[in-house]
Amino acid sequence: MLNLDINDLSSEYEVIVEALILSLKSSATPESDQVLKMIEALRQNIQIISRLSSGVDNKNKPDIEDDEVTKTGNYALNLLDEISVSCASRGMQDQMLALHRLSLPIVYWLKSHNGKLIKLDIVVNAIASYANTIKDNKQLEVLCAVIENTIDVTDESIKKDVEATNPMRPWRILNLNWGIVATRTHNPQIMQHVFDQLIKNIPDDSQQFFNEGMQQMDLVAYPDAVREIMQKYAGGFGVHGVRH
Repeated sequence: MLNLDINDLSSEYEVIVEALILSLKSSATPESDQVLKMIEALRQNIQIISRLSSGVDNKNKPDIEDDEVTKTGNYALNLLDEISVSCASRGMQDQMLALHRLSLPIVYWLKSHNGKLIKLDIVVNAIASYANTIKDNKQLEVLCAVIENTIDVTDESIKKDVEATNPMRPWRILNLNWGIVATRTHNPQIMQHVFDQLIKNIPDDSQQFFNEGMQQMDLVAYPDAVREIMQKYAGGFGVHGVRH
């Protein structure tokens, strides 16, 4: 699902929520009815997203303002999050994770239509789930690109990082995961690019990341080229070798 096409979003969504719908209908409570309404609302939202995407694919620019794109995409992410909570409460962990991961094609859709990402936490959860399971270096490079795309489309109000004292804020976790995934690619060019961005994006947290990364170099047999990059940044030399 890391490379899920936006046009496949609807069919994938229906497969994921099938068991949840059966569970909700069997319980017949006001709470269940509310979740069923959210499932239907997201179904309609995904249809709108798909129609707008097909217009772009056919070179017909859709008649929709950037603000509306932002609202539509983030509404979908909010619904995904709410429905995933219902999955979790019913012990449907796999479906919860799959719903989180559906956020990634929506992020791509936001970017391709000049929208902005505001609902960041569910996307961070999806990325973390991939980071915890992917082992292949090339797939990790793809995940790095997914994270960069997410950071690019994140709203400026989040990038200002006004809650810098909160260690659990999604912006911090997103950037730290980017650094971890970049390190695991063993690609020095990707590492250097990402590390330079960490210094800009989370300046108060980046040095600790590099210091802890250096400790990991001592615990795990990383290649020499990877160790050299980490050592440079742990020594305070980032952004093209300039001390920060």
